[in-house]
Amino acid sequence: MLTIDKYAYANRIVQWSPQLKALCWLIGMIIAFQPIMALKPVLLVAVAWNTVYLTHVSWHQYFKWFYALLPFLLLSIIGIVFTAGTDPQQIYAPLKLFGGYIGLSKVMLPRGIAVAVQAGTAIVCTYWFALTTPFQQIIGFLKWTHLPNILIEETMLMYRFIFIFIEAFEQIYQAQKLRFGYDNLHLMVHSSGILAKMLFEQVMVNYEQMVYALDAKLYQGEFYVKGPEP
Repeated sequence: MLTIDKYAYANRIVQWSPQLKALCWLIGMIIAFQPIMALKPVLLVAVAWNTVYLTHVSWHQYFKWFYALLPFLLLSIIGIVFTAGTDPQQIYAPLKLFGGYIGLSKVMLPRGIAVAVQAGTAIVCTYWFALTTPFQQIIGFLKWTHLPNILIEETMLMYRFIFIFIEAFEQIYQAQKLRFGYDNLHLMVHSSGILAKMLFEQVMVNYEQMVYALDAKLYQGEFYVKGPEP
């Protein structure tokens, strides 16, 4: 059982209707993507605290689940806020380079912050739903909405592989950290390369294991999706 499933099956609101929890998640996502900026950080903090309270997960474990997502989020924000130009007045802390200037764009920095808050709010809302809703209930809810089986099958596979990926990332990262793999910049770059390589290999191993399991169950190209109706 994945770590996240342990919390999903033992939280304070596990008996709530999945339709109600899905509605709460949808409201959170709407607030995350609506234009009123002040509501988003309030929702982010409130949902994060509520998630920890309902699931009894420690703050340390909760933040660890963001490790695999933060690099992608940071790269996206860096691509938004960093710019190059010829007018230093449009750049915070301009650095002269090749006849121009690079630095933080005064125009794009507020947008980058807005995207970061928006993405963070959407992530904590999604974690709230995943940590309070057992996967069996999620499948039942998807069947209740009469989605095509192919979409439900894709959801099943994505759900499993995403969190298997996160757990593999945590295990490899902690093993490297215990061996002082991130003590300086050189070691950090070297360890990050090894981490990426091992994660790719782990994904391929998990895929092969899934293929073997499906072959053993006489898989014929279609999953038999069954979940209790909510």
